[in-house]
Amino acid sequence: MENVTSKHKVTGFPRIQILIISLMLVCPILSFGQPSTRFKNQIDALFMDWESENHPGGVVGVMQSDEVIYLNSFGNASLEYNVPTTEATLFNIGSISKQFTAMGIVLLQERGLLSIDDPVQKYFPEFQIFNKSITIKHLLQHTSGLRDFHDLMALAGWRGDDYRANTDVLRLLQKQTDLNFKPGEQFMYSNSGYVVLAEIIEKVTGEDFKIWMQNNLFEPLQMHNTYVEDNYQRIVPNRATSYYHSHDRVFEMAQGYWAYTGAGNMYSTVRDLLKWSNNFYNPQEEWKSSFETLQTMGQLNNGTSIDYGYGIYVDEKFGKKRIQHAGVVGGYRTFLSIYPEEELSIVVLTNFSNAPFGEKADDIAGILFSKTRKNNHPFSNSNVGEKKKNQSSPLSDLTDYAGTFYSPEIDTHYTFYLEGDTLKCSHVRHGELKMEVVGLDVFKSSWPLETNKMSRNQKGEIIGLYISTGRVKNLWFKKINSSIN
Repeated sequence: MENVTSKHKVTGFPRIQILIISLMLVCPILSFGQPSTRFKNQIDALFMDWESENHPGGVVGVMQSDEVIYLNSFGNASLEYNVPTTEATLFNIGSISKQFTAMGIVLLQERGLLSIDDPVQKYFPEFQIFNKSITIKHLLQHTSGLRDFHDLMALAGWRGDDYRANTDVLRLLQKQTDLNFKPGEQFMYSNSGYVVLAEIIEKVTGEDFKIWMQNNLFEPLQMHNTYVEDNYQRIVPNRATSYYHSHDRVFEMAQGYWAYTGAGNMYSTVRDLLKWSNNFYNPQEEWKSSFETLQTMGQLNNGTSIDYGYGIYVDEKFGKKRIQHAGVVGGYRTFLSIYPEEELSIVVLTNFSNAPFGEKADDIAGILFSKTRKNNHPFSNSNVGEKKKNQSSPLSDLTDYAGTFYSPEIDTHYTFYLEGDTLKCSHVRHGELKMEVVGLDVFKSSWPLETNKMSRNQKGEIIGLYISTGRVKNLWFKKINSSIN
């Protein structure tokens, strides 16, 4: 696209040509040998499908050192009213929010108001789960073992668009009696931990989390268009509506349900996020130590290092150090990546669920580094509980599994029963689910009953059930009565 339509604003041109020449002299690692229009057009081309008629879109920004060298917007912020995105459009940044919550904790530690080594029980003495030696640092680095509240709520019967706030999360955590693992033994991403961190900030400061963050973080960093949102029904000018992709080119509005804070639900603009990212390689003097602390890498109990700091991943891409995090909530998809040694920042903000947001950010970096992104497949199916070849599942065995199972930790029950020769399960909100036998006493099903393992006593009688999802492991359900056919 040689000429951007009037609804889109691109900054940094023609100054980019002068900047590129300077960068070639002082920073040759970035291969900006091509003319500025070619550089711009290569990035534009990555997002042309977002320019289709009646299509959601996004905003993309690139900063080199402290100069914005690319900024463009694509598609629509609102399909209902045909409102295009602009550089001022606000997006829910999802889990990118976590680094801001983490910075709030860092600031309180620097002021002597808490320590990251504090036991969480100090702030929540009434919560049984925090007797298990969980520290603030465990929460920051996702090594606490806390079960993720999204998965817990799903198992408890909450649907994807049910309203959820911090009070709901804390009420659920207060019922928990077990963890996914011993604190510090593993890394497992947990939104629950960051909700707790927001509550700790409130307890220590005596202020509302959103107000304290505004006064102590966003305003001092001149991020005037960034804020914490705990009321998704509030009307805010310039805020993008988010959409789920249905089929073909059909989009459906993602109904708001997100009112929890700390783990997500901050809104920002592309320019504000570029301001923030600049501090990772060119910090204001009074913020230097804070941003260095944010990059403290985690270490497990056995000494194994993890690639997560305080609210950020630190890894490598194209052979270069990268600081990054993605955000996903509703139909919003956002990605922030920073290459500190190259003083390069890339922000991609979108408002539709099937947007390849992370891949696009990597493609931009690839253009700048003259590299080609490799297709990675980081997620692989676990072979735990896989059905063995020629495994038999006689009907007489399935009759043992009928019954009702209750979990006090989420206050809900599931009933297993036979229908013909098929084992099924029912829940008051999730309805009927079909169970697939994949091993001895092990079943698979659709979300949220991903993996289910029956437990027997010494007599061989089934006494309960363990249910595991991606971020909840071995949630116990006790068998409370026989089948209701």
